[in-house]
Amino acid sequence: MHTTDRQTTRTTRPRRLALLATSGAAALALGLGACGGGEESAAPATTQLSAYEVVQASAEQSSTAGSAKFAFTVDATAPDGEAVTVTGEGAFDAADQAVRTTVTLPAATGADGGQVELRVVDDVAYVSGAPLTGQGQWVRLPLDAVGAAGLDTTAVDPAHQLEQLRAVADDVQEVPAVNVRGVQARGFSGTIDLREALQQLPAEQRTAEAEQAAAEVGSIPFTLYVDEQNRPVRLVVQLTDPDDSAAAEVSMDYYDWGSDVDVDAPDPAAVTELPAGQMPVQTGAAA
Repeated sequence: MHTTDRQTTRTTRPRRLALLATSGAAALALGLGACGGGEESAAPATTQLSAYEVVQASAEQSSTAGSAKFAFTVDATAPDGEAVTVTGEGAFDAADQAVRTTVTLPAATGADGGQVELRVVDDVAYVSGAPLTGQGQWVRLPLDAVGAAGLDTTAVDPAHQLEQLRAVADDVQEVPAVNVRGVQARGFSGTIDLREALQQLPAEQRTAEAEQAAAEVGSIPFTLYVDEQNRPVRLVVQLTDPDDSAAAEVSMDYYDWGSDVDVDAPDPAAVTELPAGQMPVQTGAAA
């Protein structure tokens, strides 16, 4: 393999893991003590549902609630054994397709514990923080341009990540309950078929890179914890790239379901356009 090919492969594989994570991104995330959702109807009691049906119901309940706050941790191991941890928090409103996320980067990225802020408003992503901008400055990234560059734009939206739960296999099993931010949450584990999950997205979001990644990875193990209304309070996924032994565990908490989420575009005076040819391939992954 030529040096250029090797460098490209090393860049693409961590991106592939991150795109399928978050994001978790994405960023790629709970019902944690605060309902906040107004007069939403409660789901059937979990005792009336099979483990598989509870997971399916959690995707529906999160869609009904529409908005939530979230916090996540990504613990990754590079092929050379180096451990990297990325943390973040934010909020989303699925109806408005609005997201705000603050990501704390490790020293390994060169940011030495710096933070990157991401906002998604009206199909435009705004990013602030090293290495793209100085403090108080923003870069504007239209999501259609990001998608055209081959990046999975769904990685920046936690609502889309929860939609993956509709694509679980029928191998779901109940696991011991845990306390998540004050909520005694029932646990369920199984696998998500990424190819099936991708097919549930709108056509414009099924990018070539996302399809390639889903085909190569196939399925990923997950553990989901839900509150008494079957709303997700924690989702943990395990990602492994069989080609180079890179791996990541993404744990995302969701809380304050149904709460008001306001995401505003930055002051136009502080926003610049990213020059052509400088699409930041890691931005969506980190978020």
